[in-house]
Amino acid sequence: MGATDKITLSVIKADVGGWVGHCAMHPDMLALAQKHLDEAVKRGLLIDGQALNVGDDVELIMTHRRGEDNPEIHQFAWDTFLDLTELAKRMKLYGAGQDMLADAFSGNVKGMGPGVAEMSFVERKSEPVVVFMADKTSPGAWNLPLFKIFGDPFNTPGLVIDPSMHRGFRFRVLDVMEDKEWILSCPEDMYDLLVLIGASGRYVIENIYRKKDNEVAAVASSQKLGLIAGRYVGKDDPVMVVRCQAGFPAVGEVLEPFAFPHLVEGWMRGSHHGPLMPVSFADARPIRFDGPPRVIAAGYQISGGKLIGPVDLFSDVAYDEARKEASRIATYMRRHGPFEPHRLGLHEMEYTTLPQVMAFIFEKSAIPRRSDLEDELQRLFPHLREVRVVDPGIRDFDAIQKTIAREGAHYLEEIAWEGVKIGLSCGKTLYYLINYLEPERIGHPQIYPLNLTRIFVMPGLTSNVLVGMMSTKYPDAMAFNLPSVPVTSRAEYEAQIKANPELLKIYQDIWQVDIMLLAIGHLAVDKPGFMALAQQELNLTAEQLAAKGVVAEINHTPINAKGEALIDDTDKDLKALTDRIVGVMAPELRKLAAEEGKYLVAVAGGLEKTEAIRACLKGRYFNVLITDAYVAEALVKG
Repeated sequence: MGATDKITLSVIKADVGGWVGHCAMHPDMLALAQKHLDEAVKRGLLIDGQALNVGDDVELIMTHRRGEDNPEIHQFAWDTFLDLTELAKRMKLYGAGQDMLADAFSGNVKGMGPGVAEMSFVERKSEPVVVFMADKTSPGAWNLPLFKIFGDPFNTPGLVIDPSMHRGFRFRVLDVMEDKEWILSCPEDMYDLLVLIGASGRYVIENIYRKKDNEVAAVASSQKLGLIAGRYVGKDDPVMVVRCQAGFPAVGEVLEPFAFPHLVEGWMRGSHHGPLMPVSFADARPIRFDGPPRVIAAGYQISGGKLIGPVDLFSDVAYDEARKEASRIATYMRRHGPFEPHRLGLHEMEYTTLPQVMAFIFEKSAIPRRSDLEDELQRLFPHLREVRVVDPGIRDFDAIQKTIAREGAHYLEEIAWEGVKIGLSCGKTLYYLINYLEPERIGHPQIYPLNLTRIFVMPGLTSNVLVGMMSTKYPDAMAFNLPSVPVTSRAEYEAQIKANPELLKIYQDIWQVDIMLLAIGHLAVDKPGFMALAQQELNLTAEQLAAKGVVAEINHTPINAKGEALIDDTDKDLKALTDRIVGVMAPELRKLAAEEGKYLVAVAGGLEKTEAIRACLKGRYFNVLITDAYVAEALVKG
């Protein structure tokens, strides 16, 4: 059958203005949305369309024959939301246009703020579907019910007794942090699936397909507004579409998981866990503490693309007990106040307003510094422009890393200027440093990677990754990534990149940055940089590298105890490895560190790294050192 034989069901939602606060949708807003849909039906863009709301979100439920991700359909939705935003502004509704994160339409609303769930299928003799819409929660809220519907025979006996479902379903899972995806089958991959979707803040189910014929069974929105905007702009309020009956779970099986009001993230300020309460259309007004999170279910029969419905499925009195249980859970959770597990953990709070508060706390509570050790280190190493020694108060390596990273973030914000060019090395310390940066403190920065060596076994804290991370702190930043390709030498990399003048210019500009943020590595397993390269290419261990004289690395260049860069070495293994290093190497760092106006800032600490830091100090590969008191004392003692 051709594409034109298929019906596409598109559900696109946005929060364009709440009445009052975040509680509800003004009737005039819903009427205007329906007017747009009716006009689109008249001119033939849509077959049918309905506007519903849950809380302060408006959902456009549309059928057409134009397929998924169609620019005309998405343009229509975008324009409708813009018109609603203007009405919301005239009425001074709260958060007008909150989900509209882009200035202009670019062909697809995905990544621009609105949530999207679309599926295309050939209509069956009877085509029942359920459209779920939630408010004050995130896409991961669908993980548990979708697993129970399509993977748990205790919820869905059809998995056992219906031949068309007995082979199970495939789940497409998206990593919303790194934009990766997995296809996992149930029942055989059930445990692997649960490993991922149990972490619902990061891994979300986006599509489900019947294994028998790969027919689409369910689709859910996966857009996380905080990740798109880089800051808190409201919770994601997801939508989901599930096909029912005749080879798919029955309507009752699809609705059954919601009889258990499971805990989801969202609620007040997008920062709390609370129960997902199934409610009727009339009760879809999250008011208590802006919640608790609500879900409604609109049932339709689709006939020739027409939406026959909706049926308000959660108006069933059988869900009264679920609502009572949700209220009891809400009361219990609220008694925790600002404490976890009611409040989200710090990692989940990264894209709420908490980091701004944390930055204020850090700024007003200065980290204790040891000026005596700073003076002594500058006397011992006169090439250093500045030394900062912080006292973490504890010898724990992770705590030390975070403390020096925090000081590194403060230092960068002190010395940076409008339009500054910043180069990033790799590693966990710089990852922490970036997390501590206050958003928008630096204006129009240009951010570059300092190394591009292809390392497959390397943890995900490469220069390119950190450049992307840092750019989310500054909406006006220019972030430059370069391809990391397997080559046998830097010369080979440069020869390849010459074919693209734009990339070549970016590559050459790396050596011209104003500030370089550098990490120092020591010999240890599972460390990024040269150690990982040695393991990958030659299967060399830390002990074998130590036997060859390696005690440290800086920006992937191996360094010996005298501070010498081990390049062009007589050791064939080291020669083979250093030939593969692409980026600013140690001898080049030394030259740049001697230049007036250049800041080469090494952020490194922990007693484990003492000899590595000492070696790099001897080599004069940086002109600013930020470290901890324990390392500083060891360096002074010699």
